[in-house]
Amino acid sequence: MTTGRRRRTSPPDDDDLLREILIRVPPQPSSLPRASLVCKRWRSLISDDPSFLRRLRAYHRKPPLLGFFKHRHLIFPDDDDHRDVFMFNPTQELSDRIPPQRFSLDWLFPAAMGFATSLLGCRHGRVLLLATSPDKVLTSLFVCDLVTDGHIQLVIPLEFTDVSINGTVICAAGDDEEGHVHGACHWSPLVLVAVSRNGGRPMACAYSSETGLWGNIIRHDRPGMFIDSDHSSTLIAHVIYWKIMSFGTEEVEEDMLEFDFDRQTLTVIKGLPVEGFDQSRIIRVLDDHMGIATLSYPTSHLRVWHWNANGGRDGVATWVLAKTVDLQSIFGLQEHETLPLSPRRDSILGYDEDDGVIFIHVHSSFFMLQHDSMQFKRHYGSTEREHLSHCYPFRSAAAAVRSDGN
Repeated sequence: MTTGRRRRTSPPDDDDLLREILIRVPPQPSSLPRASLVCKRWRSLISDDPSFLRRLRAYHRKPPLLGFFKHRHLIFPDDDDHRDVFMFNPTQELSDRIPPQRFSLDWLFPAAMGFATSLLGCRHGRVLLLATSPDKVLTSLFVCDLVTDGHIQLVIPLEFTDVSINGTVICAAGDDEEGHVHGACHWSPLVLVAVSRNGGRPMACAYSSETGLWGNIIRHDRPGMFIDSDHSSTLIAHVIYWKIMSFGTEEVEEDMLEFDFDRQTLTVIKGLPVEGFDQSRIIRVLDDHMGIATLSYPTSHLRVWHWNANGGRDGVATWVLAKTVDLQSIFGLQEHETLPLSPRRDSILGYDEDDGVIFIHVHSSFFMLQHDSMQFKRHYGSTEREHLSHCYPFRSAAAAVRSDGN
């Protein structure tokens, strides 16, 4: 008895149906290059149809996490010099990795220029940096699009004379704008918010690329504030949050600085007691509310807190503990892995607000942890041997369809 040979299935003849299939491929860097190799017809639909990429991005809504920038502080004993360096570290699987040199920032600030630089954060496909000239006369903010290699330079307002400066960049297009996907919007207008202090009191100022102007300075009367430029902001709905340090009469407290885009207001929110400034991170929790993740050492317990702005029975706003997790158990660390290789404490290195992923260092190991599902990925490589202080997650939709690193 013989069986008939199964006929090979041909691709659909209807172009509209084929487009509907192709826009559902995963948004990883290798997906479209692989699909375009199937046949000339597929390649034509992907590369020649100007609306295809827009539909693909609109379908997935969220660009992939390509990797993160790691902050290293390099010391050169021979030259009695030191420099902050920010290097891209890919997190995708091998076939989808963007080469680190593709997103190098060296072209913007060559070492010979002597600029002191701080990376303030990445959002919507853009990177925001703070740069101060060697003579400390000029302090500017640079917004970089690493896919197009474009950038804009903004001199900060004259009132921002303090060394304590942070900021954030946000695409000005609304989340509900039809067909728009943040991270693929290289030519869309943007809004930049800078925060600093004057006389120890916090202040903020917003810049719009549509007007090309800085707005009015918004001030808060709370004294004794320090704004750390190393900790990036967290965007939740139309509100942006930064971690700040408050100097009281007895101890240093960790609070939150809130800037409301719609109301144009600046608010200080009382924080939680923490063991160290790198052991907490502002996060987005259910229903677009603000929360905070704290990490204890040496027990490696992660606690997730929700901010109850309406308060409890007494009507006073307060923090509510939502969960406590033993990370040593979750990560399945063996006994030899729980022995620290250095006196470094466990720390939270960064946060991806789009997927709720915390970048965390526990007992000389580096993990990416989703704080709702507790799913995690251990990131092997040089990051486990380096003394990283901060990680800045980077997403981009346009880079994800380029496979040649250009």
